Amino acid sequence: MVVVALAVLLATPPGKAAAFAEDICYSAAGRPAQTCADLPKVCPLSEPAGPACRIAALAAITAASLRPGSGRSLVHSDSTYIMARAVGFSADDAYWIAAYDEATDLGTFTPKGIDGKPVANSAALTTSDIGGLVRTNFGTGGLLFHFVATMKDQPNQNPDGLHPDPTDARHEVMLTHLRRWAMAAPGSAVPLCTGGFTTPSAAGDIATGDACFGGPNPVPIRGVLSVEAPTAVPFATSTGLQVISGKVHSDQFDSWVGGAQRSADARAGIYLHVLADRISHHRCTDAASIVIPAHGDGRFREDLDNPECDQGLHALRHIYETGVPFARLDGPDRTTEAALPQIYDELMAFAQSRGVLNPQAQAIKASVVDEGLIQALQYPDGVARMTAVTAVACRLGFEPFPGEPACVTAQR
Repeated sequence: MVVVALAVLLATPPGKAAAFAEDICYSAAGRPAQTCADLPKVCPLSEPAGPACRIAALAAITAASLRPGSGRSLVHSDSTYIMARAVGFSADDAYWIAAYDEATDLGTFTPKGIDGKPVANSAALTTSDIGGLVRTNFGTGGLLFHFVATMKDQPNQNPDGLHPDPTDARHEVMLTHLRRWAMAAPGSAVPLCTGGFTTPSAAGDIATGDACFGGPNPVPIRGVLSVEAPTAVPFATSTGLQVISGKVHSDQFDSWVGGAQRSADARAGIYLHVLADRISHHRCTDAASIVIPAHGDGRFREDLDNPECDQGLHALRHIYETGVPFARLDGPDRTTEAALPQIYDELMAFAQSRGVLNPQAQAIKASVVDEGLIQALQYPDGVARMTAVTAVACRLGFEPFPGEPACVTAQR
């Protein structure tokens, strides 16, 4: 299994097998979309999972990543869009928030229909490239947008990654850093830094300082990501302004994505992706470690080499996120049910900060999330799942996310 997992980890294209992985895969031949990876018959809905299950889950995710038609995550894209509409964002703003949420996995996002063909006017709906943030971009620190480790005060500290506090700058460094940047007005001096590491703030944390850690003298960030413990692959980057795409750094982000309004949406989408991934990968990242430069060692270390980060388990837990009965999963694996309510709450905070909050947003939350999206995402068939998600939008009176079935079809 180690050989298979290592080959997959090194060969998987950017954006594939990331947290809340693409669950809808398109056919290059124009056939209806399908579920990317069904739960293998050998796999239980409750852990522990034996070697045969882990191998089968990894093989299923690998096969999905090699499909020529690509895909999308109904959590990162469609669900985010619907929740953004529910809290008060316009259709345009909600779309771009969701599109950049998805692009954080894929590098860039173009909406497609059930048949895998780009939607009408797809060029105008395509995001700018943000490939520096994708999971497999080790050299830019993109990995750290998806595997979001926490700072621990004590070796035996047990973080609650199912319910992370995105304002806890002392422990949730990357999450707090991204939230602050996303909340800042485009054009502000708030930096987006590799790994979320800044110079110390007035409060003493290294997530909310005024400049990136090291300033003109970048500090190495080193770490490892588990293949199957104890086998791991190394990654290396350095502190400083985050690479967005090629030679474009985060201080150029606003102009790169198309100006202030688009940037405000894109920032929110990227942050919401990181929040979702913190929750999705929590069993791995709760057990991970961050070591800051000290005692003569000028490097940061982020080690993701514990058994909870093994790629077989990683794959299985992604399959658990859609298309299965959530109530039958172990509590720590019920990540979709944990993530969506927190994303909704954060969307409310963003809507309030931008003066567009729907006064009924809190009152309708259960209808949108618990009774709507969480139920819809459990359909095992890909088209049925897309249609059920679309029906939530239609019931609320919103136009569907681009590429979703029309409301008349969804409500039959």
